[in-house]
Amino acid sequence: MQTPFMKSRPKEIALLIDYNSNYYRSIVTGVSRYNKLTGWRFYTYRGIPQITEAQLKKWNGAGVIGRLSPELIEMLNDRGILGVNIKTDHEQLGGHSVLMDNPKIGKMAAEYFIEKGVRHFASTAWSIKGVSSTSKMDSYAATLKLHGYENTVLQSPSDINNLRKLLPMEKGHTVGVYAAQDFLGRMVIDASLKSGLRVPEDIAVLSTDNGPFICEMLAPTMSSLELGAERIGYQAASLLDQLMQGKEPNTKLALIPPERIVERQSTEILAMQDKLVAKALKFIKENAQHPITVDDLTAALHCNRRVLEIRFKTEVGRTLHKEIRRTRIQRACKLLRETDMLIEVLTEVCGYSNRERFNAAFRSEMGKTPSIYRREFRFANNVQV
Repeated sequence: MQTPFMKSRPKEIALLIDYNSNYYRSIVTGVSRYNKLTGWRFYTYRGIPQITEAQLKKWNGAGVIGRLSPELIEMLNDRGILGVNIKTDHEQLGGHSVLMDNPKIGKMAAEYFIEKGVRHFASTAWSIKGVSSTSKMDSYAATLKLHGYENTVLQSPSDINNLRKLLPMEKGHTVGVYAAQDFLGRMVIDASLKSGLRVPEDIAVLSTDNGPFICEMLAPTMSSLELGAERIGYQAASLLDQLMQGKEPNTKLALIPPERIVERQSTEILAMQDKLVAKALKFIKENAQHPITVDDLTAALHCNRRVLEIRFKTEVGRTLHKEIRRTRIQRACKLLRETDMLIEVLTEVCGYSNRERFNAAFRSEMGKTPSIYRREFRFANNVQV
């Protein structure tokens, strides 16, 4: 009999994970962070916290986090073992899932290229099957269509190796290619360079997952969507913990939005047809940390303010003033996420003369104050301060 002074045995948890994937390794990191609150014990195979489907059929622990199929969910339910699915292909399980919001990923990729001034688009997910890639690409194409643009789907390696056919007749126009995974993005870059195409001037490439071994170890380096998969692991572990405590969440499906786009050389473009507008965007990007005005901009470019304002609004869809504010606030968001810089200091390095003006601009752009933005980001990502 257990006495009041004896500790109960830690619950054993199993992870059905593919460690070959950067995405799933990041998910395990999130599970590990949550485990600091619980002290779970993990089933291991050859020293690795991992279980196979065959082993899972004989295992009798407390809960499972992993790539759960409908058949595995049914088997676990029959044996009274709780499970949380993290594989997007199986959205309609009837069980509990924490998944990446793939439609938001596709939308973010499309809007990123549009804001870069790209007007010709392609995408590829030729080797990836299932709901995950389909929902990303459908959302990417739908977002482009909403803005009046078409998308060419590269359906095979042959399509990727014939990228010249994507180039528009007019010279000086960039084609933005979105790849569903990093290795596909690298294939696009390799094929572009072999064909004598310039990256990013001819072909700009954005991939998905931000795996450093793929994105950094090539020239030019590759921009990629940082999914923030650690948040999936953390939330999945939190959900499993709730279930094991007998609590039933309000919803069985939690969708985690993508985190950010990590920009590298493969998308360092200013693909505006209007070269004056391109110069204006470059000046704003390079000087947003200073208290520049529209007059400073027109003086630097030696142009008429009214002419530039009309041409800029036509090409970009925003006024010069709004673009300066947007660029500054993007810089502020990055610093709020990645540093502990005081708001007063951050105000100055983002080009604002005082905190009141900075707060007003930030609220106008983001719908919340800088302090709330930082606090919400840290809570969502379990960032310790």
